[in-house]
Amino acid sequence: MVLKRIRYQGFRNLRDAEIQFAEDFNYVTGDNGAGKTNLLEAIFYACNASSFRESEDRSLIRFGAECLRVEAEADGDRSGAVYADASRKRITLGGRHVSRISDFIGWLSVTVMSIDDIWIVRGSPARRRAFLDWTIAKLSATYAADLAEYRKVVFQRNRFLQAYRDSGSDKLFEVFDERLIESGNEIYKKREAKLPEIRKRFAEFGQQFSSKGFDINYQSSCANMRLDADFLGRVRPREIALGQTVAGPHRDDLVFLINGRSMRTYASEGEERAASISLKLAEAEMLFQARGERPVLLLDEVGAELDLTKREILQDLVKGQVFYASTQLPASNPGAGSRCRWFCIKDGTVEVS
Repeated sequence: MVLKRIRYQGFRNLRDAEIQFAEDFNYVTGDNGAGKTNLLEAIFYACNASSFRESEDRSLIRFGAECLRVEAEADGDRSGAVYADASRKRITLGGRHVSRISDFIGWLSVTVMSIDDIWIVRGSPARRRAFLDWTIAKLSATYAADLAEYRKVVFQRNRFLQAYRDSGSDKLFEVFDERLIESGNEIYKKREAKLPEIRKRFAEFGQQFSSKGFDINYQSSCANMRLDADFLGRVRPREIALGQTVAGPHRDDLVFLINGRSMRTYASEGEERAASISLKLAEAEMLFQARGERPVLLLDEVGAELDLTKREILQDLVKGQVFYASTQLPASNPGAGSRCRWFCIKDGTVEVS
């Protein structure tokens, strides 16, 4: 897959522009705060109708602007566009309106690799679930819609549990439990189907960076990654006391292991960074295997905290169209002699050098 051009208006601090890209390497340089990450974010947004940094679209609208619009064109006459203002979002694919984001996500496969990915390993369970959910959503046409339905069920069930402490009515427990079981087990089914390959690819790329073994354990809040009425009956007193749903895919976690031990306890910072990069390389490889085309790679200061050896390893492992954002060009130029382009950003203005 190749992103040919992007056009954006009202996005972050970027000055409205249309940019054409090289098919191989695209270098994006500039000072901190100039807008390098914002350009990568605009690319991701045009392909997924969501940001990899913000949960609300309004946060992406440039100060003083009323709306944003981002359009992208790829090879094979593929195109996607997203419009958003303070109250609504409109997405189009190939010029036609798309009503569900799940039908839009991944029309052009994109994998983001960031210096902040280390927090997938060392941060909260929510970061790890987000990585897992995004990876599966790009691979499954229905997963994003399933996840949205599950989150709606959990929200409504939580409101019911909070109200139950006041009313004490048991009438709706069965209804909400049935909905949770149905939607939650659909999520579990799709996670269970993809986890073996994620583990395999993670271990394979980990071997490139470390002599130690990398692995992943799935830590489920319910037995065997399955919700059922008996289990919900057992945790019901706790749920009533807390006023929230205490088990299901939204409460699960991934445990990253190094030689069989938790990375959060036993891994060095360098090993954590190698693990986070291996995760994103695993995602990119899974997308390639599923679609037969390399995803677009967005690299945001990924090599900044790596030693020279690991930077060279990473350079050898990235394949396809690459966007490399940093304060300076890499010491060695993997795109030399091929189709590459260098962009310099200053105060949100992108110039081709």
